[in-house]
Amino acid sequence: KREFNSTQTMSAAPTITNETTTTLPISSTHILQLIQAHLIESGLHQSCRTLQLESGVGAAGILPTSKSTLIKSAEEGLWGTALEILDGLDVERYRRGYLEDYLRVGDIREGVGGGDGGNDDVDMDCKSMITPLEKSIALAHEMTILELADGGEVELAYVSLRMCSEMLDRCLPVDNKDDMEDDVEDSQFYKRDRMNAGDRGVGMISSRSGDVERRVTALSSLRASAANDGVGALLPTDFYGPDNQNPQKRRHQIAKLFKRHVPEVPNQRLSSLLQQSVKWQCFTGTFPTVERLFRSGLENEQNEDDNNENLYEDGKKKKKKRKKNLLTERKFDLVLGNVCVAEFLDGKKRRMKSSSNDGVNAVERVPSRPSQTIRLGKKSYISSALFLPDGKGLVTGSSDGFVEIWGEPISYSTKQDVGDNKSDKFKNLLEQNIDFEKLRTSDLPYQKEDDLMLHDSSVLAMDVSRDGSLLGTASSDGTVCVWKIANGKLLRKLERTHGGSGGDKGAAVTCIQFSPNGSKLLTGGHDSTCREFGLLASRMLKEFRGHRSYVNCCSYVILPNASIFGNNDAPGTQTSGSLLVVVTGSADGTVCVWDGRTAEPLREITTPIPTSSTAVLHGDESVVSSKSVHTVLHLHSPPQTMIVVPRTNRAFLMSYSGTVLKVYSRDDIQECEFLAAAVSPSNLWLYVAADDGKCMVFDMNSGKVEKIIHSFAEECSSGRGDSICEISGIIHHPHRGMIGGYSSDKGQKRGVLTLWK
Repeated sequence: KREFNSTQTMSAAPTITNETTTTLPISSTHILQLIQAHLIESGLHQSCRTLQLESGVGAAGILPTSKSTLIKSAEEGLWGTALEILDGLDVERYRRGYLEDYLRVGDIREGVGGGDGGNDDVDMDCKSMITPLEKSIALAHEMTILELADGGEVELAYVSLRMCSEMLDRCLPVDNKDDMEDDVEDSQFYKRDRMNAGDRGVGMISSRSGDVERRVTALSSLRASAANDGVGALLPTDFYGPDNQNPQKRRHQIAKLFKRHVPEVPNQRLSSLLQQSVKWQCFTGTFPTVERLFRSGLENEQNEDDNNENLYEDGKKKKKKRKKNLLTERKFDLVLGNVCVAEFLDGKKRRMKSSSNDGVNAVERVPSRPSQTIRLGKKSYISSALFLPDGKGLVTGSSDGFVEIWGEPISYSTKQDVGDNKSDKFKNLLEQNIDFEKLRTSDLPYQKEDDLMLHDSSVLAMDVSRDGSLLGTASSDGTVCVWKIANGKLLRKLERTHGGSGGDKGAAVTCIQFSPNGSKLLTGGHDSTCREFGLLASRMLKEFRGHRSYVNCCSYVILPNASIFGNNDAPGTQTSGSLLVVVTGSADGTVCVWDGRTAEPLREITTPIPTSSTAVLHGDESVVSSKSVHTVLHLHSPPQTMIVVPRTNRAFLMSYSGTVLKVYSRDDIQECEFLAAAVSPSNLWLYVAADDGKCMVFDMNSGKVEKIIHSFAEECSSGRGDSICEISGIIHHPHRGMIGGYSSDKGQKRGVLTLWK
């Protein structure tokens, strides 16, 4: 809720994404509390306490089994166990919710009904209000102190009293005549300024902690005198409560308060919510593969029944020839969102035939053959491309300025559309039913009407906001645009973002990225700078200056702390707490890490490659062209690492402090240059296109070449005679084992983007 909602701010359109789903904000506090309940239910109490300490968020309630233990412990006087259970509760959250509910009902005694000063009275009453849960916990602490003193642990009782005296004074009245009442009017809205000795008749005692101390002191004196006289253990009058209550009656009253007011979390709340979410997404078609897999299971059962039917021919009983018993096991990966299918043939389990490697599921499958091809018009080539976050669309930017979204959903109306045999059917089940060769017009009507998003020059870079609602595009004339994908409307247009004035064109913008909350844009260009723009103010907020040549890539990265840089010399850095940094890669062969708050440089990393020839002059300095860093890929595994790909025959796995962890290079040939790269969503495969037209697939863990796609450049371009077109970019599907490649070579007949699976 604190994050900037760019969709609502820049457009008055509602947050409805389609006819069946709406945006429902979910607090991160609620997510943490669900996880805590699941950890306790799984017996991971230490993990739950660690999560509470690190996040500062307590539990919303306790499980039914813990509540039963709490009530039983209160009845038996086991206050250590009871207080340990109550310690993890988020009392402040309960208080806020209780106040909101109470104010909504409007039963506050003072200040309701209008008139001058009514609101002030309401605020005053809210501050002095004590919730039933706070009162119950305070009574449990008081009872613990009294029973410690009664058991002879007087010193420990005094120490405990000093630790919780503030809570007793705030939550309980001075005397204990009505502290077991559960009426809001009588016990929850008392004010401490009127709890004086004259009103209560308790002498000079003006606080509940003082009253408890008086009772403990009286017990000590009475026990001391009784010991001298040889009398057994005695209790002062009203030690445990009015009318000389015994400890068992007091325990029972506190247990009743626990039973009524301590919130209870249902069993398996997190898993039940996930079950309901998956069922709803299956119902709405978000997971169509799951729905069809269940249908295929029913068809298998029906086929098995048909095989066992008896046929009668010429009066003789005959059996239909029995087919192979084929059963299917379906496993749905909730985290990765994919479906893994295995077949049982005559009681033996085997994986389905696939082009993927053994032991690797559909998401990690290495593409091996071209699947679909997007073709532009003549003399127009693709200059940038990316997949939408949901994987159901692909955006391309062309040399003539057009921005188009591809990916029309395919609907199967008959069984023949899916496949005539089981093998074909299951293969289609594992594939996305999206035709990327067609413009997406089913839910984007503006494309059907040829009202496309358009720049005045070549679109060099694009990025999509995290929620998938906004599209940022940058062109060779320095213009940056922000579009709303749902209706294709232009929300922001920033001209000459990297220099230029008057009628001059600005410096080309080569990279762009949204900030994590979608309120800012980060761009890099041919003026050797990286700049941050605010979408609300439509102006530049920060400039990251220090490179000596073109900035080819830029991105935001959230690091756990600044200590990973090895020192704390950079201004504005902190060794604790998360740190937002900006990472840029440049044609000068360096990768720079900047403080995202102050724009100060934290680290300059130079790739360990020997210099060769100077080919680019920028200002008065010479820059080695062969060292140009064109791609920086940020990884989640291993954490706090990145892949740096310069225009050489090597790629590097590096930390943000500049340490080289692994080197990726070809074994078959050394004289080549890497042109583009992409990494799989799980960080298992690294795809690198070389200038000899091949695409290498590296195993990220071992660093070895797992596979070579020999005809990659040939399939990803329309050809230019005998020479090979250089690959300009590789994109990877966010959820599937599918990659795409394209070339910006102007010698092509027409621009193409080929998808491989």
